[in-house]
Amino acid sequence: MKQPDVNSIKRFIRPITFGVVFGTAACFILLILMSIVMGLQDIPQSIVALTSTLIFIVGGFVAGYVCAMLSHERGMMLGFCCGTCLFCMLSLASLALDGSGFGMLALTKLVAVLISAALGGIIGVNKKKKLKFM
Repeated sequence: MKQPDVNSIKRFIRPITFGVVFGTAACFILLILMSIVMGLQDIPQSIVALTSTLIFIVGGFVAGYVCAMLSHERGMMLGFCCGTCLFCMLSLASLALDGSGFGMLALTKLVAVLISAALGGIIGVNKKKKLKFM
């Protein structure tokens, strides 16, 4: 069995890391804005749940987009990787805060973030202007 090339693995770790960091930052900023709005107005719980899911989807898109812009290749695959990492982070945070298990809502969020991160990866890899970090 052929061993994976270490350089090829390292080549994808940096973009995935930056993508997940940027996606998490986007979620964090949007959640802060949502909490400010919730502090100023009374918002129904159904709208809060929908908005948090949409924020998570935007974070997945940002993660896939940034990752693909940095890697210049394999946008959909790297987007899926970023979406999976974000979902794992969300699941661990949700488990730590309220102890809820993996239900239908979590499955819906998984599918949504994987699709949005893959779409962000596809758009990011096809973007003409490339990002340069370090």
